[in-house]
Amino acid sequence: MNPTTHWYAIKTRSEARTQAFLESVGVTVYAPRKDVRKADHSSQTSSQYIIPRVLLMQTSEEEAIRLEKESRGEAYAASPFWIYRLPGSDRIQPISTEEFNLFRLLTTDNPDMQCEVYDKSDFHIGQHVRVTAGPFAGYSGYTRRIRNNKHVVVEIEGICAIALPIIHPSLLQAI
Repeated sequence: MNPTTHWYAIKTRSEARTQAFLESVGVTVYAPRKDVRKADHSSQTSSQYIIPRVLLMQTSEEEAIRLEKESRGEAYAASPFWIYRLPGSDRIQPISTEEFNLFRLLTTDNPDMQCEVYDKSDFHIGQHVRVTAGPFAGYSGYTRRIRNNKHVVVEIEGICAIALPIIHPSLLQAI
């Protein structure tokens, strides 16, 4: 019988070493990266993880806990990792398929996925909204002002919050 797998966020000191370890034992890892221009303003770029020291892995709950313990053992002490726990609990926090799909969608290099909420008086800061159409349809979040523009902010509880930077107000619905 094949155990159910989920996505889990892990915190690590070395993204590359932890990713290599997990992939070597057959675990699927999602580690989005972005190219950033080097500090000397040259045309050279380097690749960086989007969320420093955080990776997502897909495996069963039992296997995730076993790998976490193994990563902190003597055989692999070079780069231990810790699985995010549910707030106020010792239980590891699975990431829903919906949250993972949104995270993957928002961390692509596709410039067409960049979003911004246009100003509309019907929506006030802090209001809970749902996107009704487009690639982000079905996701909900809160309106928030970031750098003088309104955005919908979607949170993966306890792990990160992601601002959707071009959603027309006609595609939003107050909840």
